Amino acid sequence: MYAGLSFALNNLVSPLRIIFLALFLSGFHIRQSFADFKSCESLIKKLAVHGPGARALESYLYRIEARSTQDSLLDIQEAASSKTIKAHNREIKEALREPLLGDFRGSQRAITQKEADSFVKKMAKHPVNGTERESKYDPEECFGFCFGRASLIHNEAIQRNIDPEAIRKIWAVGSLEKEKWHFHVSTILKAQGRGTWWATDTIYKSAISVETWMDRMERSSDDGRLMFFVTDPRRFSVYSPQFYTGLDLLGDGKSDYYNGYFRDYFEFTLKKKTPKLSW
Repeated sequence: MYAGLSFALNNLVSPLRIIFLALFLSGFHIRQSFADFKSCESLIKKLAVHGPGARALESYLYRIEARSTQDSLLDIQEAASSKTIKAHNREIKEALREPLLGDFRGSQRAITQKEADSFVKKMAKHPVNGTERESKYDPEECFGFCFGRASLIHNEAIQRNIDPEAIRKIWAVGSLEKEKWHFHVSTILKAQGRGTWWATDTIYKSAISVETWMDRMERSSDDGRLMFFVTDPRRFSVYSPQFYTGLDLLGDGKSDYYNGYFRDYFEFTLKKKTPKLSW
């Protein structure tokens, strides 16, 4: 599903692309008073449309991902045997070491540790993730918002001109922390000169290698059945392969399932200029 949509969008002629985006964005019921509508529209369009080039879809990582593009990751993990989970996780670790295949398109292909750290530090300090987060956006502590922070870091990466092929999400699915959580997710960015990826997870003070992240998640597993999935970064939810939509991020103008978390992020971000990373 991801591969087909990404390939189709990247190859649409301009008039058809405009029609598609108009239909996609027509579902956004955003108050005109919310920040700058055109700027907000541009940000979300980049999130929804920016995907890897066609050649990147030939990679080992994408072939593994294709097995889970139509399903709930929770359902896949629950139905898998322990033997299948271990074999799958080994494949994921191997695939994450392969080089990027897509063509260079003028955007940054890999980042340094310092640059990866800048994503973690900025998101950790962002107002929506500050001390008011739990009381304002998650008073009953039912969201956790790991998926929110991962989505926002994906947006930051697009704004900083990171190549879409060098951005992924990694999901750890299974019982965690005595069944408090059933999944955790982080955006990962291709590491420069190391044959690995940086996990930009704000539960840690700095970016860590994806291998270290996976090891730490496995130590938090309640039953040793944690299953990892690497997906297109535009995947919003562990429950569905659907890409971002305006309804997910901003609500319908009358109600907002996430209590304004994403709306407040975009409103704040539109007031600040995001600098591109250094080469």
